[in-house]
Amino acid sequence: MTVQKATQAANFNTNQLWLSLGGSKTSDREPKPRQILLNSNTKEDLRNALKKMGYDLSYAERTSGPINAIYFDWETRKLMGRFQQP
Repeated sequence: MTVQKATQAANFNTNQLWLSLGGSKTSDREPKPRQILLNSNTKEDLRNALKKMGYDLSYAERTSGPINAIYFDWETRKLMGRFQQP
């Protein structure tokens, strides 16, 4: 996958761990077990499989913030970068 495709690919976000940023009080950063934010384009079979595993699902067009990515091509020994703004 190219850097361009990787930054544009559907992804997910989970709040299983303590969040380092956001919210105005400590309780805003607490882990939220079983909660997963999926891209709106996530296929139905994957949605159903996650529901069967007990996950609480929500959906959004955008599931992450700005993305910075660097890919090192071992064959050409070149770096390729991509920045995707929100």
